[in-house]
Amino acid sequence: MSVNVKVQYYNGNRPEEYREFEFKNNRSVISVNDAVWECKRKNDTASAGRETTLTFQVAKGNVSKAGVAVNFLFNNWEVDNYVIMPAAAYNGNRFDVLDYGYPPLFKRKDYNKNPPITITNVPRLSKYEGESRMDLNTGDLSTPAVGIYFPRTQKGIWILTEQSTELGNSVLIFKENSQRNKAEFTIAAPSVREKYYSMANLSPSKETGADLKQGDKVTIRYRVYTFNNLSSPKDLNNQFLSIRKSFAASVRVNQLPFSKAFELMERQENDWWSARDSLYTLGGDSWNLKWQLGWVGGLMVTLPLSEVGADSSADRSFKNYDKVITKSQAKSGFFYGCGKGNIWCSDCFWEPHPDNLLLLRKNADALYFIYKYCFSRQLKNRDWRMPMAWKEPLHKLSEAFVNLWLQNHQWGQFIDIETAEIKVGGSNSAAMAIGGLALASKFENRPQWLKVAKEAARYYYRNFTVKGISCGGPGEILQNNDAETAFAMLESFITLYEVTEEKEWLQYAEDAAAFCSTWMITYDYKFPASTLFAQLDMKTTGAVWANTQNKHGGPGICTLSGDCLFKLYRATGNKLYLGMAYDVAHNIMQYISRADRPIKDQHIGWINERVNLSDWEGKENIGNIFHGNTWAQVSAMLTVAQLPGIYINPVKKEVVVFDHIDATLNGNTLTINNPTKFDATVRVFIDNNPTINYPQGFISTCPVVSVKSGETRIIALSEIGKGTINQ
Repeated sequence: MSVNVKVQYYNGNRPEEYREFEFKNNRSVISVNDAVWECKRKNDTASAGRETTLTFQVAKGNVSKAGVAVNFLFNNWEVDNYVIMPAAAYNGNRFDVLDYGYPPLFKRKDYNKNPPITITNVPRLSKYEGESRMDLNTGDLSTPAVGIYFPRTQKGIWILTEQSTELGNSVLIFKENSQRNKAEFTIAAPSVREKYYSMANLSPSKETGADLKQGDKVTIRYRVYTFNNLSSPKDLNNQFLSIRKSFAASVRVNQLPFSKAFELMERQENDWWSARDSLYTLGGDSWNLKWQLGWVGGLMVTLPLSEVGADSSADRSFKNYDKVITKSQAKSGFFYGCGKGNIWCSDCFWEPHPDNLLLLRKNADALYFIYKYCFSRQLKNRDWRMPMAWKEPLHKLSEAFVNLWLQNHQWGQFIDIETAEIKVGGSNSAAMAIGGLALASKFENRPQWLKVAKEAARYYYRNFTVKGISCGGPGEILQNNDAETAFAMLESFITLYEVTEEKEWLQYAEDAAAFCSTWMITYDYKFPASTLFAQLDMKTTGAVWANTQNKHGGPGICTLSGDCLFKLYRATGNKLYLGMAYDVAHNIMQYISRADRPIKDQHIGWINERVNLSDWEGKENIGNIFHGNTWAQVSAMLTVAQLPGIYINPVKKEVVVFDHIDATLNGNTLTINNPTKFDATVRVFIDNNPTINYPQGFISTCPVVSVKSGETRIIALSEIGKGTINQ
């Protein structure tokens, strides 16, 4: 790799003239037309990685439509090199493309049991001849960075930079030459993209250079990390885990205690409960907005409502499970993906899918969450038994997954729900079925189901996690890479470890967690002052990107709590996982609209899915949302049920506060302060033995401590009560 630094002048969105700086004693001066530019370079070899600061200044004269850039040039380039730009490109997005408008759905002519991974028209390195280039605003990435794994030399590199300079956000450009034997990565300011991305579409941008006057400065900082002895992209992503916050700046904000947040969300869910249909609905009447099995909430919202909700919510949750399990099963054994209470369809996006298409991920979610519910009920009531009416449908569901695997050695993405024929395969969309079968095998004592879960785990680990890809979870992105399948893999590997206590799955989980970290926003984004999120002082650290097509962060993980990271920390002692869990859990509550802090026109208790750093929906929608409640509410409710407000490890004398309160540990005395406007009941987990896996639903049984608004309480650990793991 070689590096050059330059100033460039634009004609529209393309640089037409540039001059390189030649440094002597880390300083260079050049004349361009009637202006003089100076660049000072500072190398910080004491920092982790090699940090470089470039300070550009117009020393004399004025310039128009200009910019500055640092270029990293790679000779002897090979197309097999793995390129990752966190949340924006995985394997350089070097996949097949279907140029479909939104919502992009596979058509009959596209059906293929073993297709190449196929994505929409997003910035990408080309798999075929033609232009091979990605132009990305730093707001298009969860972390402004690029990583490259070189298989031939088994080396790797990460280059990280900051969100912005004095000229606003920067642009990150990765491109290959036509022969594909050279590549170039550029950090440039201001952000000038040749092509601008909007929903599944690339078009010429109207961006150009900046007008600068004498004395104006522009500063670009970056860090370069290099690695040897890497065996695959997973190793490159594991290196990212410890360096991803190199330029991060985050502020902890306490606003809304978990207990108050749940109260607001439970009240809203009560409004959308349909007694006639025995379903927690999505608030509308159309196929898409009445009820969906998985993905956006479905049989997931019932779990936190049953665990930490009121008795009425627990009763309704049971009725919801009962309705779906006993009334919505197709002859294949799979459950229908959408319903209107008494009628069901295979699946839908606005309208029912043709050809009985089902996004199998929804059934994988259902299998997993149903058995989590069963284990949770047994924990709280040892006399609880699965209703007899559930046994046959759930047996058929598990067998449907097992048979589909034994026949195809994959689960596919879309199937015909009536025949269980895979219509579109080739993704790890249904990876949650690994965790679902593991739980089902334990609950039902079916070793064959666990055997299939293990086989599937090894297959998806080798073909996705190891290769640094994960795709096809959402129903309307074709097979773009996405965070949802990435976290489903992690959740499933952790579940396999819990069920078997075999170390193999723990290693898989660690590799999956490193991959998941690339989807998490690592810093508090600086929103333009006029935006909604700037006015609300929203903090973005811990928000989770959706996918490479829908270029927004989300308040949480779709559709999980992140307790998989907390469990991974307990099993390994690696605090990086604890930090990831904390970022997600503490971040999400600020996005809940409430009476004292309304968010646009949202109803109280609603959470919108948009954390828009990118301008993919137009510059006016950076830091903005649409009107509507989303799956993010389910993730927030799961957070309250599955992560403790305060976590204490008495042996290590450690305390971690996930909730929106403050707490310190002094010996065996806990001091809790509630700085928010709301009274709080805080769930406390005293972990005397982190080597023991706690059972499903355990966190919801931990004792709570009440702390009024503005109150400080000092309490001995012995007074907090049960909720410890001692055995």
